[in-house]
Amino acid sequence: MHPAPALNPEQTRAVETTEGPVLVLAGAGSGKTRVLTHRIVRLLSMGIAPDTIVGVTFTNKAAEEMRARVAAMVDPALAQALVLSTFHSLGARILREDPEGFGLESARFSILDQGDTLGLVRSLLSELRIHVPGGERRFDVAAVAQRIGLWKNAFVAPDQAARTVRDDPYDAVAAEVYGPYVERLASLGAVDFDDLVCRVAQGLAERPATAERWRARFQYLMVDEYQDTNAAQLALVRGLCGPARNVCVVGDDDQAIYGFRGATVANILRFEEHFPGAVVIKLERNYRSRPPILRAANAVVAHNRLRHAKTLRPTRSEAGAVTVVVAPDGEAEAAWVADRIRTLVRKDGVRPREVAVLYRSATQARPVETHLQMAQIAYRVLGGQAVYDRKEVKDALAYFQLLVAPRNDLAVRRALETPPRGLGPATFARLSNHAKARAGRLWDAVLDADRVEGLTPAARKALAHVRDLVARARQDARRHGHAAALADLLRAVDLRGLIERSTGSEAAAAARWEAVTWLVSAVERFEQRTGGDGRIPWHEFLATLSLRGKDTDEPTGDVVTLATLHSAKGLEWDHVFLIGCEEGRLPHTRALEPRASDPVPGDVEEERRLFYVGITRAREALWLVRAARRTARGRLVERAPSRFLAELPDDVTEHDILRDEILDGEALARTMDDFLASFAPDGP
Repeated sequence: MHPAPALNPEQTRAVETTEGPVLVLAGAGSGKTRVLTHRIVRLLSMGIAPDTIVGVTFTNKAAEEMRARVAAMVDPALAQALVLSTFHSLGARILREDPEGFGLESARFSILDQGDTLGLVRSLLSELRIHVPGGERRFDVAAVAQRIGLWKNAFVAPDQAARTVRDDPYDAVAAEVYGPYVERLASLGAVDFDDLVCRVAQGLAERPATAERWRARFQYLMVDEYQDTNAAQLALVRGLCGPARNVCVVGDDDQAIYGFRGATVANILRFEEHFPGAVVIKLERNYRSRPPILRAANAVVAHNRLRHAKTLRPTRSEAGAVTVVVAPDGEAEAAWVADRIRTLVRKDGVRPREVAVLYRSATQARPVETHLQMAQIAYRVLGGQAVYDRKEVKDALAYFQLLVAPRNDLAVRRALETPPRGLGPATFARLSNHAKARAGRLWDAVLDADRVEGLTPAARKALAHVRDLVARARQDARRHGHAAALADLLRAVDLRGLIERSTGSEAAAAARWEAVTWLVSAVERFEQRTGGDGRIPWHEFLATLSLRGKDTDEPTGDVVTLATLHSAKGLEWDHVFLIGCEEGRLPHTRALEPRASDPVPGDVEEERRLFYVGITRAREALWLVRAARRTARGRLVERAPSRFLAELPDDVTEHDILRDEILDGEALARTMDDFLASFAPDGP
């Protein structure tokens, strides 16, 4: 973003209105982060204790960036004492400090990450032998888990979910699994990500003494990206808000794009109902984009009915352009984008890091990648798998948990199965039954394997081998430290050999092993930082890994960025190519014709907000690209332009028609004109 001047009048008002509820409607590129950081600095200057000021963001990276900005303006020690975190990290902190206040037995609970949650749901589907009349049917595990999460965040209990199920088979399956899932979490002494918010919000609502204690603890509450909150997060905000109601939320309903995750734009639209007497401040001055880009953004989003009325106003000089490009087919679209980027980088002197290609679905990146490779243009794909979620890291982490916290049954089972040791479902069922009968954990049964009924000699031998390896590793940890002990344990089970045997190339195997060494290094750093008194809080380390896994890794270096529109939110580039601007892609088919496995119905207004987000990522120039035809099932199929293109103002749009022998420019122009006519003001 280009530097903004000193705080403008609207920003100043948002900073200085410290008492009571405040809604700051911050349009794209309007400097909302500056407002939040200056607001925190003002509170500190008023003598407010830093540990009573809470700032909630949606990524740990954003929270740390905010802390760094504050630290540049005040005593770094004050900045360090601020409570700046994500909703999930804040919930974990509250539960760790006050487990009894929220119905937990101990602060040493495990936090199941997304992979663990899916594994648990998958095992329950197997145990419950879920099927539908007429035969066996495999269900999308992620869709089942997502429904359970949505119910949790809406405070729908398992028995309520079962009563509300109608004809949707996925709802029926999720309702059947929901109760056993909650029971299994309790038996594991674990919580999932949803619990970190839902349990705290529910505890604040149902336990007056707990609520009073935490409301006294936190005096000022600020929430960033408020348009992305769900029902549980709203309940948490209201639960922490004391009698003074000193809550300030910052967001933009025009950038609410996470409805599929359970976020509800109604939270920001109805803020004044939830917090009567709230002051509403609009930040409409845009410091990012050229005027033509802003005119396009304003024209498109104005077609949404559910929004606060606001208009982005440019502060930069009249320049830049928005260009609609129509390619003959999908291959030509990718080739043209790569060629235009090559021109920008090699002839016009544009830095690759100032160029981005955005799209609705991740699969759209593949042909662009191919053509960028052919053009020898370096790029990164934004939104890849976080290192903490990689299989090899989770395998290594399972062994580390055997060393320091073998209470997590899922981790114990993962370690026992990696590498394969011939331990099948029957063995684990006998171990689990033995543990339950003695009110213990799965690892307790492993330690007691000689007395577990029904185990084969081979199973007993395999379990004894793992038990001995872990015992030696614990001795090594006391002598040489946990990082060294973990490294030796992973060598003993030959995890690297397992990776090499399951990977197609030496280079890929080396990259995967590098992620494992990263984990060992992380253990060493944590041990050095916290092990002074001989007692290392490994439960905090494990919780931190789980919570960090919620963030998206971002690309670094001077390379072109390829990203989904969801991944691109919050970022900006000088030159942006938004591809696939067609009906069925943007808006997506699933917004127009939802599938049975979709837990949240499609929403064309949210798709329009996605388009708006894509437009407002651009600073200097924007290309909106579509294909007239695409290959489907081996043949070229005509593609209708996105309805959102019809909403662009004519004065900022140039039509650059790419011709070919089959469909010439005149025909393409006629196709566009016919489509635009169908979306006249009185049309559909």
